Amino acid sequence: MARKTTRQHAQGEASRRTILDATLRIAGERGYVGTTMALVTKASGLPGSSVYWHFHNKDDLLADALVHGYRRFDEELGRWREVDPSQPLEEELLAQLRATAHAFDEEPGFWRMGLLLALETGPAVGTGPRERFLEVRAQALTRLTDWWTHALGDDADPGGRRARTLALLTVASTDGLFLAHQSDVQEDLNPVVEALSRGLAAAARHLVSEEAAPRRTARRVPPARLVVADPDSGRERLLRAAADVAAESGYDGTTISRICERAGLPASSLYWHFKDKDDLIAAAIEHSYQEWYVAQPAWLPPDPGTRWQDQLHDHFTVSLRSLAERPLFLRIGHQLLLLRRDDPPAARSRFVAVRRQARLVQEQWYAQVLGTDGAAGSERLHGTPDAMAQLTMALSDGLFFSYQLDEPAWDVELFTELLVAMLDAAATVVPSPTAG
Repeated sequence: MARKTTRQHAQGEASRRTILDATLRIAGERGYVGTTMALVTKASGLPGSSVYWHFHNKDDLLADALVHGYRRFDEELGRWREVDPSQPLEEELLAQLRATAHAFDEEPGFWRMGLLLALETGPAVGTGPRERFLEVRAQALTRLTDWWTHALGDDADPGGRRARTLALLTVASTDGLFLAHQSDVQEDLNPVVEALSRGLAAAARHLVSEEAAPRRTARRVPPARLVVADPDSGRERLLRAAADVAAESGYDGTTISRICERAGLPASSLYWHFKDKDDLIAAAIEHSYQEWYVAQPAWLPPDPGTRWQDQLHDHFTVSLRSLAERPLFLRIGHQLLLLRRDDPPAARSRFVAVRRQARLVQEQWYAQVLGTDGAAGSERLHGTPDAMAQLTMALSDGLFFSYQLDEPAWDVELFTELLVAMLDAAATVVPSPTAG
């Protein structure tokens, strides 16, 4: 009898794992609102009675799927547990970050699903899965804080505040790398990972140095505003309504009827201005991006006598504060970027194009301030303009999510200083190896 009970228990656990794996796949394709018990039942190949035997509702199912995915990912990765004090910090970081980036190809569904939950915050989204993701994220932050505590040494960080700051920065950085991978799975992230390892080591030195320079004072430039010819026109109302609804409930939770209800307009008005929902959301992304972009400092060559690091400081002072406003184009665009589906919406392509344009502008700026061929004579740049632009975007993306998931009260001025220190180190000029 005991043998039969054991066999039944094993079969039950196998069924449960099958359901959880299917849930992670479906949620990665459709987000919270688009995931249903019926879809999970079909994807798992099990009867509905089996699904409901293990899980009472969708909230319970998604919450348990997150924990299931995190535990499997954590066991397989097995990183950020020990520090080898005999190795330089930069090399230790490089090994850890390479292992993390390599795991992106293993499709960590919990990571994708958790970041999606950070973006879907509307009334149709349950709180259980988000709370569970925050729990596993807190566990990851605790482990990283312990790792940094050992890396810094007790004497360098007696209260653990610096280690906690570096842990937050590490989590944000790896989130940014994950998003870069989602944008283009063929992208070679090795140069960015190498630049990030140098940057995080520099951030640690900046925090523990007693001789750290006083914080810079950013130049206060009144933000520009996008002037709309007719803000109450039907087209503008539809753009705002589509952005609001999509930001709340994701792509699958956004319907024509909900958009029109929010805008106070009939469906015929939507079809007068836009071909379909996808066309409208793509236009809403571009519209929101333009509103955000005009309020950011321009990527112009530094004024005479101004260091590029100082201009970068001014950029981050404005852009990091703008993350608190949760720009709609970032919320909607990242939802589309994270969704893994065979027929990606056209709006996703529009967001990817926006990202490419922003990256190109930054790459051209770095080429101007650093020099496209590195440096003259026997020196060369550690970071290429392309890798620097990728790292800048990854850090901004990661901090956008961190602001919503971790500690909204993190010190913007401190993080601005740390990002500048990181990018400065990533672009450090080093001697070129001698030939022969």
